Amino acid sequence: MGKKKEDFIITLEELEAALGDYPDHVRPDGFLTAKEWSKEWGTSLRTAQMRISEATDAGIVKMRKYRRKSIDGGSYTAAHYRISPSPGASEKSDPAP
Repeated sequence: MGKKKEDFIITLEELEAALGDYPDHVRPDGFLTAKEWSKEWGTSLRTAQMRISEATDAGIVKMRKYRRKSIDGGSYTAAHYRISPSPGASEKSDPAP
């Protein structure tokens, strides 16, 4: 006979112990989420999102996704943006981490 369904059940604690912790949230200087940019600029989130979109169109934004911890202990990826003052420099002058 095969294994029972219960033989494959694992608790959340067992799974987390097996996977280990996610590395601490580390990001290069200058990369902020849209929400963080809105606080930096003293604007609404929507205004920051629109300005980031416009800067992306102008070619002065570098976007990367970094893993973040959620309030319930899980994790998710969130877009982080770095804005370069010179057009075209966002991709060309920034080596990958």
